[in-house]
Amino acid sequence: MSYNKGSAAERELKKLLIAKGFFVVRASGSGVDGVSPDLIALHTTKKFAIECKAWKNNLYIEKAKFRIMQQWQATTGMPVYVAWKVARKGWHFFPLAVFNEADKGFTLNSRESQSGLTLDQII
Repeated sequence: MSYNKGSAAERELKKLLIAKGFFVVRASGSGVDGVSPDLIALHTTKKFAIECKAWKNNLYIEKAKFRIMQQWQATTGMPVYVAWKVARKGWHFFPLAVFNEADKGFTLNSRESQSGLTLDQII
């Protein structure tokens, strides 16, 4: 994913969350530092973090980044979702627990990647 496509997807999702009443912090360059999710969504009744992906093919996360997200989730007590923008199908949200460990990273099989939660389901 190119940086421009990724940052545009992050900004789009941030706007959607703001429209739903959330305060959203975008960690610009989060893919570079690798220590924080892309977005942190805060509301009086719900708090969570999001790692955004806007890839055409399979959903894949490198082991080091995935481990950082797991640690972030454990330390903050806030759930982390991977938000995948699928062309012409919108956003799909996946909790970290549904990913499968592979040799070099974490992934979803093709059937799992077709599902996922909607934005309304996670908020």
